Amino acid sequence: MRDLSGYAFSPLRQGELTLHQGQGDGLKSILLVSPAGEPVPRRSLDRLDHELSLKGQLDPSWAAHPITLTRRDDRPALILECPASQLLAQILGKPLDVTRFLEISGPLTTTLRRVHEAGLIHKDIKPENVLLDMASGGVWLTGFGFASRLPRERQLPEPVETIAGTLAYMAPEQTGRMNRPVDSRSDLYALGVTFYQMLVGELPFKATDPLEWVHCHVARQPISPTRRVSTVPEQLASIVMKLLSKTAEERYQTAAGVESDLRRCFSEWKQLGRIDQFSLGAYDQSAKLLIPEKLYGRSHEVDSLLASFDRVVRDGHTEFVLVSGYSGIGKSSIVNELHRVLVPARALFASGKFDQYQRDVPYVTLAQAFQSLVRPLLGKSHAELGMWRDSLREAVEQKIAALEKLLGDQHKESVIVAP
Repeated sequence: MRDLSGYAFSPLRQGELTLHQGQGDGLKSILLVSPAGEPVPRRSLDRLDHELSLKGQLDPSWAAHPITLTRRDDRPALILECPASQLLAQILGKPLDVTRFLEISGPLTTTLRRVHEAGLIHKDIKPENVLLDMASGGVWLTGFGFASRLPRERQLPEPVETIAGTLAYMAPEQTGRMNRPVDSRSDLYALGVTFYQMLVGELPFKATDPLEWVHCHVARQPISPTRRVSTVPEQLASIVMKLLSKTAEERYQTAAGVESDLRRCFSEWKQLGRIDQFSLGAYDQSAKLLIPEKLYGRSHEVDSLLASFDRVVRDGHTEFVLVSGYSGIGKSSIVNELHRVLVPARALFASGKFDQYQRDVPYVTLAQAFQSLVRPLLGKSHAELGMWRDSLREAVEQKIAALEKLLGDQHKESVIVAP
């Protein structure tokens, strides 16, 4: 266990994990990440362990390099080494001038390209995880506690409070409400949110609760940075808006593509004092085969589901829709297209599936549906959970009373059902 007694620490970032800068006489500067809260949340410990497990893939030239787990003030902590000690978040709050933006955004994009070349998806790009060395112009990333080694992964529609990442910077597909996988292009969306904040001084969206953040990313279009700050060149605004496209296919496909366009912008800005219009993404070519996740040939079926949902919202009547077909034909993909339209209405989504290998289990499909409905509710606050408990109890008691009356009228017997 590393001795930290010779270091004086000051906080750089607060949150679920607090980032400290440590300085010591004659000792190399270090960073320290420790969980907040008492007792220490299991999720925070898992993030520290995961970031340390990536030690072999995180190059010190572009990442705050994890060294070892230790303890400070009787709390677990992860030691990081990084030559930079200033967070990008510390210089935000007002729009950066164009030169400063280009000096930071280019190296930041280069760093993200190296993350992706190392086979990682960061999943939590934001100014609080960007470290700067203004003297050298270097940029490093930290906050790899959510990073994934998978080239793409499917995010389930879990309670938004438990999704890995930061909601204000989260790509639409990362919310689990887009029926699309998470891949390196999800980091590019978060990079776009960061760029927007650098140019405008504010986030592209404002929200007061997690579901509203999800709605913003999935359904709302941001205002162009040029309309918010008139001094932002139109070409930089176009780069940011392309990064903020709702579907991954419409964004830049690689960090290298963004890097190339920013390099051209910086060159023209230094030489001409302006940035002329040019076609974006000329060098945006991925070395990986990225197959579009759009559904083809199912527009009629999807439209039927959406029309049914619209009628339920409008009229308040219950409808029953059955989706059938051979195994593997894409029934689940069609049903999951409902996720996006449910977000603005803040509706709950529950689904069950008839499984040929579970035919001997009574009502297994209904059980799956209710399980997917109840799990998000269990993550609510005590007050919200109590409201749902009372509503469910009232609904069940009414049904039981109606059933007792029906059976009593028919058989002249009383029926008591115990919970």
